[in-house]
Amino acid sequence: MKYLLPLLLLVVLGLSVQQSAAAEINTAFALIKCPDQKLLKTFNQKVRSRGYGFGFGHKKSGNPQETARRQVNQLIGRIQEILDMRPKNLHFTIQILSSPQEVQATFFKEYNRKVDYIAFYSPRSETVYLSTKKLRRTVLAHEMAHAVIDRYFGKAPPVKIHELLAQYVEKQL
Repeated sequence: MKYLLPLLLLVVLGLSVQQSAAAEINTAFALIKCPDQKLLKTFNQKVRSRGYGFGFGHKKSGNPQETARRQVNQLIGRIQEILDMRPKNLHFTIQILSSPQEVQATFFKEYNRKVDYIAFYSPRSETVYLSTKKLRRTVLAHEMAHAVIDRYFGKAPPVKIHELLAQYVEKQL
């Protein structure tokens, strides 16, 4: 009996550590990096699509990693279909952050410029940085479209064209 309480405490602590553990999830097209499970669940909820007919939210999974993997793969497939661009060896990173301030600090660190973005794609690091606050599926699709466009062309098109194509993806979802 005297060992039951410490054992129970270890189990509870172990579960809470496991729930808050960082995640790195490999998909067919991206490596998703997330500092904790709570943010990953928020990411999944905000990216989930309802009624668009291409597979989001139809299969419920208790595993947030598998849900994120499936949603990112499906969304990239849809983006490639919309743009009619299927770059070979497409692989980039998605870094999930908890606040827009983290996104903005990352942008400042990388480009030495202040912005008010909630998400951005960095061609330098081939990474989509995004905050779960104010995140929508269209925001993620827009940024992932930048990754597809960046990898499709040998030389990147002008910034305005890049942006128009990413906005086109948003409107077609």
